This record gives sequence, C-alpha cells and structure tokens, in this order.
Amino acid sequence: MRASKSGGEYNGAALYSFLLGLGHSQALVQKVLRDAGVDRIDPTRWYDINWAMDIYFAIYEKIGRGAMIAVGKKMIEAAPFPPGLDDVKSLLMGLDAAYRMNARAADMGCITCEFDDDNSATLVWTSLGPCPLNIGIIEGCCSRVGAPALVEHGAGGCMDEGALSCTYLVSF
Repeated sequence: MRASKSGGEYNGAALYSFLLGLGHSQALVQKVLRDAGVDRIDPTRWYDINWAMDIYFAIYEKIGRGAMIAVGKKMIEAAPFPPGLDDVKSLLMGLDAAYRMNARAADMGCITCEFDDDNSATLVWTSLGPCPLNIGIIEGCCSRVGAPALVEHGAGGCMDEGALSCTYLVSF
C-alpha cells in the first residue's frame, strides 16, 4: 500500500542512486522508467515527489521485500549525505537531514532517532517511501561505517499498511 499523496519535489540524484542499486536488473529499470514515461533519470533535476514515490512502489511490487531492502543498502553507497557523518550514531541521527537534502515538500514527514544505549536506537519514520527501502537504508548507514546492524520493525503498524509511521528498532 502507498502513503497518501503529497505535493513537493524529489531529488533526481537520490532517485538515480536508487536505480543504481538495481544495477543487476537493467531490464526492470528500463521497464519501470518506460511505464513512468521517461527513458532515464536526470540526477541534476528535481522531480514530482509523487511520481518518484510511484517509481519506488512500482519496483517494490515487482522485486519484493528482500530485494527492496538490498536496494536500500546499496543506495546508501551513492546517496548524498550531509558532511561530517562518520560513525553509526551520527549517520542515524543524520537520516532526517539527508532526507531533507533529497525531498522538499510541505508534508513530507520526518525521521527521528533516539539512542536506547551505546549499541541500539529507535527510529520513527513518517517520511514517504516503502518500508523495506527504509530498513535497507538503515542497514546501509550502519554498513557504511562497518557496523553490522539488526533492524526490526517495531509495534504500532506500518505505513505500507496505512499506519501514520513505522518504528524501527536498531541494534549495532
């Protein structure tokens, strides 16, 4: 299920890095882009946020949950991030700032992070995008600094099923 429609724009570089994560499946990428009415993504421009989210959800429907998590992990390797995020805690705390670098909308949600102890955090996402992609992004952030992570979906529902947020319990 898809989050409600929101007005705004999404950074082509972020969408492009998502597609790079699907490098193993160029035929799928080309089909999804054709279905969206384009032949490529220009990383230097901004796209309608709903159109970009439709691409994410179309790919999610075609490749499934596990592959979407893997794409989220791969996406983090190329995604733009604020400078100075060089450890797992700063990366997790910086997810909202990174999201805001790549999306601009009046009602785009947010990502909050609270540390439970030195090796675990709780993240609450109200931002747009498929839940498994978010899990992959969290795992990718941790991997980026060599911290293997276990990401579990917390109680309280899932945005992909109509809830207002997703809660992720992260151990690293």
